[in-house]
Amino acid sequence: MMWIGIGVVLAVYIGIRLYYFNRKITEAQRKGEQGEKEIRRQLSRLDRSKYTIINDVRFMIKGKVSQIDYIIVSDYGLFVIETKNYKGIIYGDENSTYWKQVIYQYKNNFYNPIKQNLGHIYALNFVLRRLPTLNYFSFVVFTHRSQLKVKTMTPVVYPHQLIKKIKSQKTICISPALKRKIIQEIHVSNLNSKIRA
Repeated sequence: MMWIGIGVVLAVYIGIRLYYFNRKITEAQRKGEQGEKEIRRQLSRLDRSKYTIINDVRFMIKGKVSQIDYIIVSDYGLFVIETKNYKGIIYGDENSTYWKQVIYQYKNNFYNPIKQNLGHIYALNFVLRRLPTLNYFSFVVFTHRSQLKVKTMTPVVYPHQLIKKIKSQKTICISPALKRKIIQEIHVSNLNSKIRA
């Protein structure tokens, strides 16, 4: 009888812990989705005749998967965007291997997103290697949950700053025919395109 009581108490305890654990995950997912929604909303302001937005791209390059949040194929070059939905104060610079996230007493190191995005550009360049030389522009976007204290040459911005930065590139260097070819090559190599098909 005593074992049944212990079992019931244990089951209730586990149930409560799972409830709060799942609630935290759901809350984090909701905030992540809000951040993504804000970035999508900003990107939707771009002129679709000049900019083609492809999101959640996955390439298999030399046995490794490279996942790219956004590729924008434009008349002015290719914009490769890495998004981060971190909260707290973010410290980092262009060349350090790791950046730091600080929330009160909590500190977390994470891989430099500029270097991460350079890997994405390498993967995209590999996919498009048969095409003429292209201009790539790297952007890292943090949602408004974070306070950025970074020193970089590569644009590290909030969603509301993204469009202005993209539109600062004004030199047309990709013809409509080449743009169609780039988009086709990306879709052919994108693992997610094959899943959706």
